[in-house]
Amino acid sequence: MTTISALYYLLGFAGAAFSAYLLTQHYIHYALHKGVVDTPNDRSSHTTPTPRGGGVSIVIVSLALFAVALMAPNLLATQLTPPNLIALLLGGFIVAAIGFLDDLNPLSSKIRFSVHFIASLAALSLIEPLPTLPLPGADMTLDGIWLIPVALGLTWLINLYNFMDGIDGIAATEALTVLAGAITIGIFSASASEIEFPWEILALLTAPLLGFLLLNWSPAKVFMGDGCSGFLGITLGLLAVIYAANTPVNLWCWIILLGVFITDACWTLATRIVTKQKWHQPHRSHCYQILSRKLQSHRQVTSGAAAINLMWLTPLAVFASRHPEYGALFTLLAFTPLMLLCHRHQAGLHN
Repeated sequence: MTTISALYYLLGFAGAAFSAYLLTQHYIHYALHKGVVDTPNDRSSHTTPTPRGGGVSIVIVSLALFAVALMAPNLLATQLTPPNLIALLLGGFIVAAIGFLDDLNPLSSKIRFSVHFIASLAALSLIEPLPTLPLPGADMTLDGIWLIPVALGLTWLINLYNFMDGIDGIAATEALTVLAGAITIGIFSASASEIEFPWEILALLTAPLLGFLLLNWSPAKVFMGDGCSGFLGITLGLLAVIYAANTPVNLWCWIILLGVFITDACWTLATRIVTKQKWHQPHRSHCYQILSRKLQSHRQVTSGAAAINLMWLTPLAVFASRHPEYGALFTLLAFTPLMLLCHRHQAGLHN
């Protein structure tokens, strides 16, 4: 990166962070004026009425970054191909739009899931090339009929990201640290293999998250909302597919990096199904919610999740990048203590 390019990049990063902060500030005033407020109930993890849907700032700035990268590649050199950028724009926009509609007027789960699946499948069909899943002795190519289970997995990621957005700062912090972990893995792997790693767009995407977090950190002045949480879910999922096909940051790396959200959401849902609860109804029995009540602190739980991502999951993801054929074993190693944590605090059993 030349000096001029670095200057443009730094200005873009600062502009994206500041824009997200200002947009969130304006949204807070709008939400308070229009009554778009989340009022606490017996399933809430907060105690004071708080504006919801403020994550629209992250969506707007992130989509703008993708659009600039697509239309002005010389200005924002991301090394991502136009089809991949279109996939990020299309998938992210559709999921964010249905989420914001749901925030304003709740939709049935069938409608939401159907839209999520269609958006996932449409975005995946645009991505080229598609990645492989490294396995011992062979790699599984994720194209053709495999697009359907991949799209279903992406649909689940969209929804679990929504489920995990239940305390101050946790969803934005998760995305921030996952992106930071991916950048770390990519840079380490690139230096070892002399392969150029396109880290720029990943780093730029952390800017709107930082701008939003200034107002979403505990005690939160605004909540993210389903539109943005779903947007982050599909964006991280699509980035995982794109980068796994073109860089040493393979799919196992991304699965490991998302381990906190994946294990908590899957463990909690499975427990509620096995114990014959009404699993599709709102609840607050995720491990992170239980911990926030026990510790009486959103900040400690969110900070703890960030520490796990950076100090436990990222190093293991680095190993999965260096030895992709053992990615499943590294994933099991990464998830085991997280599942034990869910078991210890009886996630899924207590509201």
